[in-house]
Amino acid sequence: MNTTLDLHEECPPPGEEDCIRRLTEDMKRSYERAYPAGASPALRGVHPKSNGCVRAHFIIDDGLPDELRQGVFREPRVYPAWVRFSSTSSRVQSDMQRDSRCMAIKLLDVPGEKILDGEKDATTQDFLMANTDVFFARNVADYAELMSATRAGKPLSFFFSCSPPRLRLRELMNYLCAMRKPVTNPLHARYWSQTPFRLGERAMKFSVVPRPCGAPRVEVEPGDDALKQAVARQLERGDWMFDFLVQLQAHPTRTPIEDPTIRWSEDVAPFRKVATMVIPAQRLDQPGRAEFEENLSFTPWHALPAHRPLGGLNRARRAVYEAISKLRHERNGVRREEPRALRPWRGRAPTSEHPARPGGA
Repeated sequence: MNTTLDLHEECPPPGEEDCIRRLTEDMKRSYERAYPAGASPALRGVHPKSNGCVRAHFIIDDGLPDELRQGVFREPRVYPAWVRFSSTSSRVQSDMQRDSRCMAIKLLDVPGEKILDGEKDATTQDFLMANTDVFFARNVADYAELMSATRAGKPLSFFFSCSPPRLRLRELMNYLCAMRKPVTNPLHARYWSQTPFRLGERAMKFSVVPRPCGAPRVEVEPGDDALKQAVARQLERGDWMFDFLVQLQAHPTRTPIEDPTIRWSEDVAPFRKVATMVIPAQRLDQPGRAEFEENLSFTPWHALPAHRPLGGLNRARRAVYEAISKLRHERNGVRREEPRALRPWRGRAPTSEHPARPGGA
């Protein structure tokens, strides 16, 4: 094992592989109890509540410097995409309760061999994000302990207890920040990767920032499903846009790979724009859309080697996401496969004054 902290390199702690194996088995057992054989539908193990699944166009910027021209950002082009907005907690939980809100982007028609065994020829690249820039577990062992405390109905015992004496202050503050951060419309929020990834030979984090594009901002009345209603009404008004930004690792300890509880300061590692994502005006209640969304699988490991996930939490996600996704599709009797490309882009490059228009609906 590498005992030094090198820039852009991972440093797995001793015993992590066994911890990932135990965590995966624990989460499989929990999922099988929640969705026994014959039960249907079986929902996602994480982020089960949908706040909208939409078509999008992911437009790579022209003129990027060489250090950013890696993987999907290698050349200016437009990728068709699906974008899913979600909440972490139960599908039946009201949107009026505080929760982590998430965005998952699936690029389509992405050439090149991918990482996952059995999906080398897949033509997708996923980017997963949440609406806070830090996580609340430092490593796989801590995350497994948090999951155990949560299943026991005592999640706060992970952060502090009297016996044994324990106070995980930074993790607690990150957790409370995630729960306190209000989102009234998922299209208006900023999202971060939280964990690091490859950008060629370097390490990066990424983020999306909403960009005004002419359509008035839409808010809705409070309600159990207010977030999905807000997305639907916003996209009935017109297109919506996000800037996609990357942040290169600048220091092995101030911007660490193995500890996602530490914020990568923008003073040390500034964000730089590499793409624009356009979500064209559309209706969310298209026939078959809900079924299509439920059959989608998102994982940070749907990726090119140039965007390989880094750090312990990502190494655990590879095993856990794969296991739960297989179980979910088996329970639902649905074949697990990546979607094909959408219609090609026939619009002009977007600006704030002239939002993009896709080729067809």
